Amino acid sequence: MVDTETGYQQVKVAGVYMASSPEGSTPIVFLENDEEKVLPIYIGAAEAFSIQTALEKLPYPRPLTHDLLLSILEGLNSRIKKVIIDDLNDGVFFARLIVEKNGDEFEFDARPSDSLALAVRTNSPVYVSEKVIKTASVDKDHYKLGP
Repeated sequence: MVDTETGYQQVKVAGVYMASSPEGSTPIVFLENDEEKVLPIYIGAAEAFSIQTALEKLPYPRPLTHDLLLSILEGLNSRIKKVIIDDLNDGVFFARLIVEKNGDEFEFDARPSDSLALAVRTNSPVYVSEKVIKTASVDKDHYKLGP
């Protein structure tokens, strides 16, 4: 349900899947925004791997790029406060990463895939604008995803 005061809905990362296309397979991350719809976002293979390993809590022998960024943030006494996906233009999603340090918030333009990889690692909330949800959400049946 969309919060009518803010125009944003909290979603969860449902998983990473491979979609077939004429060019081959493409990874998609799915965000669940209610029981019957998902928000599919096409992402790169490296980001898909990073999100999936975080979702499955699989240890990796060396830090991945997202792990490195989190280590830097922690070293600077900062934390990921939230991820906001708030725009869609010509099939490209736009996100903002909100970082908190000493009670101050800093906002950074970021790709949704990188933001989601960080959010999954930190259990940070992810919010999507009502406009994006209305424009890009699809029925779970479209991708044959179960509840």
